[in-house]
Amino acid sequence: MEQKKTLLLSLSSLDEANEFVQEMLQNYKCPKSDSIRAQLFVEETIVYWLKEAKQNETFELSIKKRFKTITLTLNYRSEPKNPLTASELSEDQELEFSRIGQDILIGLSSVTYSYEKGNNISYTLKQKPLNPALTTAIAFVSAILCGLIFLAAAPALGKMFGTMILTPISSTFFGFLNAIVIPVLFFSAIGSIFNMDNLAQMKKIFRMLLTWTITIILVTSAVSLLVAQIFLLSEASTQTQNVSGDLWQQIGTMIFGIIPTNIIQPFLDGNTLQIMFLAVVSGVVMLTLNGRFPSITKIITESNLIFSTILDAVCALMPLVVFISILNMMVSGEGIALLGAFRLIMLILGSYLIINLILLASVAIIEKISPLAYLKTAAPFLLVAMSTASSSAAFASHTATALSKQKIRDSVVYFSIPVGVLFNKQDAIPLLILTSPFVGQIYGINFTIAEMIPVVVLCMILSVAVPPSPGMGAFIFTIVYNLLGIPLEGLALAVTIAIFMDYPATASNVMITNIGMLHTEHWLKKREESTKITV
Repeated sequence: MEQKKTLLLSLSSLDEANEFVQEMLQNYKCPKSDSIRAQLFVEETIVYWLKEAKQNETFELSIKKRFKTITLTLNYRSEPKNPLTASELSEDQELEFSRIGQDILIGLSSVTYSYEKGNNISYTLKQKPLNPALTTAIAFVSAILCGLIFLAAAPALGKMFGTMILTPISSTFFGFLNAIVIPVLFFSAIGSIFNMDNLAQMKKIFRMLLTWTITIILVTSAVSLLVAQIFLLSEASTQTQNVSGDLWQQIGTMIFGIIPTNIIQPFLDGNTLQIMFLAVVSGVVMLTLNGRFPSITKIITESNLIFSTILDAVCALMPLVVFISILNMMVSGEGIALLGAFRLIMLILGSYLIINLILLASVAIIEKISPLAYLKTAAPFLLVAMSTASSSAAFASHTATALSKQKIRDSVVYFSIPVGVLFNKQDAIPLLILTSPFVGQIYGINFTIAEMIPVVVLCMILSVAVPPSPGMGAFIFTIVYNLLGIPLEGLALAVTIAIFMDYPATASNVMITNIGMLHTEHWLKKREESTKITV
């Protein structure tokens, strides 16, 4: 189903275009926040194209729906004019660059540009889904109740039901999930990179934010490993030789062999680092070519959309799979392990608390701001992030607070928030590191700290690849579980915990971005002051 509208390329068309978008998205029952961002997308694109447009030129606005994915596209027949690319500026103009690349949907990979029979810029969004935490909670509780009924009334029938029906279904699902992990990782990484082409204008700010991001990744990993060592790891490993192998050797091979000898082999071997290397190289090359090969851009864009849609479908089925897997765990006699999940949740929340206290300490030491004063200022956008489990939903509130109350310069704000949405997902690290040995213990597999350290290295890298959407990072567990030799059936419990942890983790990740902006502003002011003194 596709609706099209041809409009005059002028400011007078803004109201008509916004009315068309708003009406269509209301019919598709999209969230109001998505509708507002879609209208912003249309307005910014029209204003950008209008700068060099001839009189009485037109553009086409179309909205198309496939399953639950909606694509909003603008087409303008002229010479290539990419609204996602900021103009090149000199070093002293660097902080006054055009914000078009940031204002259009905060730089997320849901916005793509191609040139084929004119300029085509698209924004993909989705119908409002059911709350994943609510549906998962219902599935989780229902599975436990059904399992208790089986154990009380017909335990033998329950075991047979689990062996003959539940186990094959869950194994098939997790096998399929394992199959789509690699392409999702590859295409989402490329999509994130070639839509971030304004990094060239923000070299100084990017270097500061990168330093902050790497520092927090290291701190988060250290805290997670310490908590795991105290509460979850053992002195001796109980892995079988077939499963364990040499984890250090695996990680070493991945790191030192990061450059593949051919393009196909990394996908066959499931070598995550080589695949990420290929994705980075491909994304950088696409940025350099800047739309010269629109057919390749379109293939990448469509592939990213295809696998994102598949992943959406997988996540939509997750409550059903959680029900099947937890019920199977109950009828097979392993239900007692569920009681320990509350201990795991407390360990994860405790790790988040320690990390957040370190963040607040940095604010007190560097910015000379008390933690209570900072939390009072940041409360509006942190509450939005925690209640929605979406850093994108907190964009407007976060931007307004940073500009008006925290007095951070707009160039830092409009660059840091989209970059933070893409890369500041460090709280996925404790979730991965703590959940893996816990689930391993359910299957009688214990790990030592020597075996977990290389896994921590992998988790640090994988945290960057977690998609910035509620509940979408669960597929990352598959890579870690394959490395550790944990049965994929254990993903059900991990996914259940991950969905609920998404809420506090998102708020913490947004805090990391915000404090990074505060520190960047602080360092920029110090540099400016030192420059004035030198002059």
